[in-house]
Amino acid sequence: MTESGELELTIYHRHQAALLRRSDDENFRALLEQARRVTRGTYETSLYDHQQAFRLLWHHLDRNGYLRQAHRDACTRLASGHTTPDEAADLELFLTVYAQVRTT
Repeated sequence: MTESGELELTIYHRHQAALLRRSDDENFRALLEQARRVTRGTYETSLYDHQQAFRLLWHHLDRNGYLRQAHRDACTRLASGHTTPDEAADLELFLTVYAQVRTT
């Protein structure tokens, strides 16, 4: 917490600073990392900080159309059966979140 009582957004600010320097693929991997941390409860700082970082990355990738393509690619990749267990878990997590966001 800051001196004024607000939550610090360390992770959020780290991703905000790197957002435009990284490729969309790198930002997507960062998005998956934030999703894993939120769902597993393994926070470097706080749940709120990781959620805000996730939202930042999601909105950036959604605005430029990357998530729509990533959704198609994830479906194709999973259907191929040529994924490692860790990759399949990441793709399934992404597809679950994508479906939830699209229906709200």
